[in-house]
Amino acid sequence: MADSELTERKPIAPRLEQIEGVRIGLFDNGKPAAEPLLDVVEERLEEAYPTVTIDRYAVDHLNRIKNEEEMANIQAWADEELDACIGAIGDCGSCTKYLVYGIESVERSGTPGVGIVDEGFTLDWDTNARDFGRDIRYYTLSAAAEVLDRDRFREQLTADVLDELLEELTRPPRAEEQAADDAESDRTVVTGGDR
Repeated sequence: MADSELTERKPIAPRLEQIEGVRIGLFDNGKPAAEPLLDVVEERLEEAYPTVTIDRYAVDHLNRIKNEEEMANIQAWADEELDACIGAIGDCGSCTKYLVYGIESVERSGTPGVGIVDEGFTLDWDTNARDFGRDIRYYTLSAAAEVLDRDRFREQLTADVLDELLEELTRPPRAEEQAADDAESDRTVVTGGDR
């Protein structure tokens, strides 16, 4: 049983009205699977939206993301260069945590972000996002952890999946995602690995 710290609730960044013509950042959290997955995301974006500009940011090692200087660099990159950002990949507890750190830095800049997370680690995402006080959006892929095969990602990342992923950057915020800055997060009780 554990209590989460009380955290100021923060709204997510405003969402895009459209995808055409925007600058999308692809954020690599330093895991080996991130690069091939983002390569396929870039291919799919270029096929579906030829007017989109892609910019990439990769950390050398996932543990560097927690570094305040690295987080400030990510925030500056998003603030100066991007209209939206897609990050990958959260494939275990700490890896997912550091992807949240990166996408939260993007959101802090006022740029909408979404993470791609292995479906087995959504609880890690939710828990770490809650620690930042922001309902940061993510999209799940099945069994993406540790996959390095671009062809396998091409099979998973169909046009329909790309549309669903991009919807997280365009769908207007729900009420809980627009939480007031002065609201406090709820007490969380964790028992036996369940939320």
